[in-house]
Amino acid sequence: MTALATPDAQQAIPREKVEIVRGIIDSLNAMRIDEALRCVAEGFEMDRSSSIGPLKGVYRGRGGAGTLWSLLLHLWTTVRWDLVEAIDIDESRVIVVNRVQMRGRGRYVDEVEAQLLTVRDGKVERIKSYRSRSEALEAAGLRE
Repeated sequence: MTALATPDAQQAIPREKVEIVRGIIDSLNAMRIDEALRCVAEGFEMDRSSSIGPLKGVYRGRGGAGTLWSLLLHLWTTVRWDLVEAIDIDESRVIVVNRVQMRGRGRYVDEVEAQLLTVRDGKVERIKSYRSRSEALEAAGLRE
């Protein structure tokens, strides 16, 4: 298991995974959903079933991802994701820990989220969101 804790440590996990993850984050931060969707597979699945927010659920396909990301970007005036850490699990899976800041309608959210991504053939096939880094590690069969 290797981790990426800073931008200078990108060599810690396979470059392709880092580039894909950063591509999605950068596209969403720029509110370019179409660019983010190019990074996901046709049969993509975004599992937010453990979320406590209004967008809880499982979103399937590029259409589902586009709907989720559009709703999220429209619910908030500003949304910003910052990659905190990436943990290489195996050849197809990586855990991503992001700091997420959202502002809108008199509310402000600043939290850390963890996601387990499955990447194959240069595309993200699945993202499962967890409420903590330790939950994501446990789901991947690892412990802190």
